[in-house]
Formats: sequence, structure tokens, C-alpha cells
Amino acid sequence: MTQQGPNIDDLLSIRNLVDADLGPVRRFKGIFESMPYSVETYGEGTNTRQSTRVTLNFKELEVIEAVEPYHFPIYSLAPISASNRKKSKWGVLGMSCAKILDQQYSVAQLDPSSPEYIPPAKRVNLKDCLGRRMGMVMADGEMGRPQPPMLYDGRIEEDKLTPCWTVYEIEGIGVAGGQGKTPLDKAMDLLENKTMSDFNAAALADPLIRGDAALLQAISAPPAAPNNFCNTMLTTGQFVKDAQEVFHKVTAAIPTIAAPATSPA
Repeated sequence: MTQQGPNIDDLLSIRNLVDADLGPVRRFKGIFESMPYSVETYGEGTNTRQSTRVTLNFKELEVIEAVEPYHFPIYSLAPISASNRKKSKWGVLGMSCAKILDQQYSVAQLDPSSPEYIPPAKRVNLKDCLGRRMGMVMADGEMGRPQPPMLYDGRIEEDKLTPCWTVYEIEGIGVAGGQGKTPLDKAMDLLENKTMSDFNAAALADPLIRGDAALLQAISAPPAAPNNFCNTMLTTGQFVKDAQEVFHKVTAAIPTIAAPATSPA
């Protein structure tokens, strides 16, 4: 059965416009299930060229941000043209993934002058992430998401800001910008020497924290709610709050110094 294209009335309408190739989801976590590809041919004669188009499929989806409701357990990124160029959608996705994968290596293993150096070609690759839960975010610069990169657009023959997918977390390995820190670690770092309102503003703008739906929900809970992140930090004894409502991390128990005994008159 041949799939019908859009109705001409729909195409001429200014309503129900869609983002080309972006889909409804903007940030999610899911198990990286497969990466099938196909080779497509464009042009004719001497202008013939081939492009390898890769689709990244995810299952057991946890949608964190979306522009419209999405309730399905699977998600596929629109096919991306494989390329060895850094300034391409595949290159941006690859570099974001590599930065996280490289967090599992020691400084010596990443140092070209060290005898322990492991060259990039021999390090863990994207295909080795199959079966792992990964966090993906659309770099579109909206709602606190990463800024889109400048990529070459052949239609206008110049660079332009281009939204594209990036990896921000790989389960068991690391998170983007985390330097080994978890979203909870980052939240606790941000809470130090801040009032609740100042912390909320900083935390809700942090990309690492925004990637953790449960933590984000705790931070956004009403200020008086027991499950509010700041209140939890107080009740668990990990933070204290001074008279100015500023939070301070409890690093060690402070010994109580008894008052000197007074001699009887």
C-alpha cells in the first residue's frame, strides 16, 4: 500500500507546523537498542554521491522534555548522515559521546606522551554502548538546553546554527560536564552558600541536573513540602541553614565544648 503524502490543504495551512527531522522529544533517557543504517544514492552521472544514513533506536524510554505529549516506550532519532567531519550532525553527536566515554580512562591513558596512552581508534566507541541506558538531548538552545552548533548548510553554502542531538549521559560511565560528578553531587555543590530561591534558579538552569527527572521534580517541589530537595538536605543532616536562610554543607560534627564549671561561692 502506497503511503499518501500530506494533503495540499494541510501544506497551504499556517497551522500545525512541525520541526523538520526534530520530532516531539527534546530530552530523554533510554536503552540504546540498535543503530541500523542504509546507503542512499543522490544525483546522476558525475554528480552521483552516496550517503550512509544511521538511525539510533531506543527502548524503555523516560521522556524528560518534549514539545508535545509522547507516551510511547520507544523512540528513534531521525536518520543522521554518517560523516567524519566534526562540523556535522554526526560529528557533534560523536564528539559529545566521546567526551563521556573518555571519562573512564585515566589521565595517563589520555596523554599522548604517556606509555599508557590509548589512541582514540582503540577506545570504546558508540557501538559499544548498545544495551546501555543513555541520555540524549537536542541542542537547540531552548529552555536551558545546549546551544546549537554552527554547521555547514549546503543549500545556502555557509554555516548556520543547526539543532542536533547530543549525548549527555551514559549509564555506568559518566555525564556531560560532570567530571565524574552525578546530578546529585552537582546539586549539593550548587546549594552551598545559597538561599533556596538562588539555588533553585541555578539548579534549574544546570544541564546536568535537568537531565535527572526525579531530582528535578524534588527541586521543583513546593518550598514547604517534605520531599523538597532543600528540605531533604536539612532533615538528613547534610546541610544546615543560618539566620539569613543560607544553606551550608555539614562537613564534620562540631564537638560541643562544655562550659567551665563554676566554683561554689
